Amino acid sequence: MQRRRRQTALAAYIFFGSAWALFAYWLFEIATTPWTSWSIAPVLEFAPFCLFLFLTAFQSALQNYQLRTRRLATAWEYLTTPEQFWPS
Repeated sequence: MQRRRRQTALAAYIFFGSAWALFAYWLFEIATTPWTSWSIAPVLEFAPFCLFLFLTAFQSALQNYQLRTRRLATAWEYLTTPEQFWPS
C-alpha cells in the first residue's frame, strides 16, 4: 500500500510539472508565433496535450487520496477535503 501511494504521488508530481512546462512552452509559442491562418492551427492543436497532462496529474492525485483515506472518494470530495490536498 505504501509503495502504491509513493507511485501515485510521484506520478502526480511528474505529470503536474510536465503539464506546467508544456503550458509555459505553449504560451511562449503563442507569444512568438505570427497570427496568420496557416500558423495558428498548430498552436491551437497543442492545447489538448496540456489539458491531458493536467487531468492525468489530477487523476493520480485522486488515486493517492483514495489510498491515503482507504476509501473510494469522488473528485469533489477530494477537492473539498480539509485534509492535506497535495499527494504524499
